Amino acid sequence: MNSKTFQPLMTVLVLVGMAWAPTTALAADPENCLMCHRYQGLGRIDDDGESVRLYHVDPLYYDRELGPHARLKCTDCHARNEVAVIPHQAVTPVDCTNACHLVSPDRPVQPFAHDRIADMLEHSAHTTEVLKKSNELLGEPLRPGQSTCLLCHDEPTFQRDNKPFAFEDAFTSRCDVCHGEQLPQDTPFAFKHVVARSRPARTHEQLARSCALCHSNDDIRREFEMPDTVASYLASFHGKAMLLGNEETASCLDCHVGEMQNVHMMQPHELAESSTHDGKLPDTCRSDACHPSAGALVTAAAVHMEITPSRYESPRPDASAAASTTDAGGKRSVWTIEFMIAGMFVVLIMCTFGPSALLQLLELLQLVLGRHNLRHFEYIELNDQIKQKPEGALKLSRFSIHQRVQHWILAVCFTALVLTGFPIKFAGDPWARWVIETLGGLTMARRIHRYSGLILVVGAAYHILYVLYCLVQDKRRRKVSWTRAVLDLPLVVTPADVKELLHLLGFLFFMRRTRPSPGRFGLKEKFEYFGVFWGCTLLGVTGVLMWANAWTSHYVSGRMLTVSNLIHTLEAYLAILHVFVFHMIGVMLSPHVFPLHKAMFTGETPAAEMADAHAGMLKDAASELAISDGESK
Repeated sequence: MNSKTFQPLMTVLVLVGMAWAPTTALAADPENCLMCHRYQGLGRIDDDGESVRLYHVDPLYYDRELGPHARLKCTDCHARNEVAVIPHQAVTPVDCTNACHLVSPDRPVQPFAHDRIADMLEHSAHTTEVLKKSNELLGEPLRPGQSTCLLCHDEPTFQRDNKPFAFEDAFTSRCDVCHGEQLPQDTPFAFKHVVARSRPARTHEQLARSCALCHSNDDIRREFEMPDTVASYLASFHGKAMLLGNEETASCLDCHVGEMQNVHMMQPHELAESSTHDGKLPDTCRSDACHPSAGALVTAAAVHMEITPSRYESPRPDASAAASTTDAGGKRSVWTIEFMIAGMFVVLIMCTFGPSALLQLLELLQLVLGRHNLRHFEYIELNDQIKQKPEGALKLSRFSIHQRVQHWILAVCFTALVLTGFPIKFAGDPWARWVIETLGGLTMARRIHRYSGLILVVGAAYHILYVLYCLVQDKRRRKVSWTRAVLDLPLVVTPADVKELLHLLGFLFFMRRTRPSPGRFGLKEKFEYFGVFWGCTLLGVTGVLMWANAWTSHYVSGRMLTVSNLIHTLEAYLAILHVFVFHMIGVMLSPHVFPLHKAMFTGETPAAEMADAHAGMLKDAASELAISDGESK
């Protein structure tokens, strides 16, 4: 772009930018650069015609001293002869290691340079050679001559966060006793600088994005043989907590840079001085800010959650491998315990939810076609006859008050667990963060989740005692054996249930005209009932292990936390699939009971539901009340 084209374009952009010009007074700007650069629309199109360069500089950055560069003149970094005329000449890229001068009113000039940091990087994992190669593999976002520091840093990251920053000149008046005339020092600026730099310059999310620039880039990972550590971090609890806005969880630097250590001296984990080296990792995890009471075994927990098999050059020993295979190219695929558990749950979901979903679809098909049991209306009439008897309603009550209270405790706790648990599983989705923030933040959500789970487990234990009490009472009343008493429990699966299932399949596939005649509870209710026991046990045990992670890591490998997290998540997913697809659609939203099943409020089941799903109970009640059920018709 030649100067004749550039000058009118600059004029137009300045005029356009004035429309959005802030009203803030200009900061101390001895070179008057902000006269133009304060406008947000200031920029130009590159010579390639494909990119736009913006030159806006926010005056607030200087007015409020929002960063360490706020007291630098523009020509401390940009060559004066290149920017002294308008339009500017071709500007040489800034070298961040150049010496600059901090100028303060009535204070001596203080020279400063970042050359020490450049020396530190040469002894770290991010050497100049590594950064230049990364820039090349990224498609050269940095122009020739630009400092490689810009791969990680840009000016906005130096500004303070939005948290309140109380400051008055009176705070530093005591400092001026010594640092005023005797040791000239701009104490207000020094105070703000130290306090601001004691806070993280980036949020956890910004930091993860910065690291992902290289550590999630396929070309860079292949070049340096690195896994996708940012993706695996986001799959872990720490990463999910970060995605939900929690700033107390561990970020990349919390682990890879020792406490109060220099980020520019970050070392690869193979070196003994690295904070993630096997010898130092226990102390890194057990810092005061993270897990101070945990055991040394906590280091086996997966901060980087990887479930898929990893491929290595064969042979390679791996203590965590449960099985492995070697392909034709000599690559060894390691099947970790986590991968095998995930595979097991996939099979479990297919073998349980799959048939349940098929049965539910077939039931919905019957409703769409208006197809009923051959004796449907006869059973409805029988239901009405039974209720006309004084004790008839009691005979048809499927749930006592005690049982209904237990059910509602289960329902409320399960709902609370879903609302507080599933946003963590889907932490990357906007709705998940909204739910967590609505609940009061991740800390409050975790507290609700834990105590809801505790109440659920205690409720399950109480229910077991309740069943044992009913079992003993029934055995004494009927004077039968323990085996008979157990088999006669209303929710125990018997051979008759298998026959009813085959009968039901015959009806659903249009091979039979009649439905089976289940009693108080059919096979569907029995399946769900024992699913609750399975879920409470599995979720309860894994939940307690994770809640008591300090105790767990003292006596069991921290890898148990990873396995527990995986099992807890997958079992919760299985549970919610069954409840929301199988239970809610088949029970709560069934046309027979819509909009809600009355049995959980009054114990009474609608006549149509009784006729289709509990005809056996109607027959038993009719027999006890000496009412003809019409079976001989």
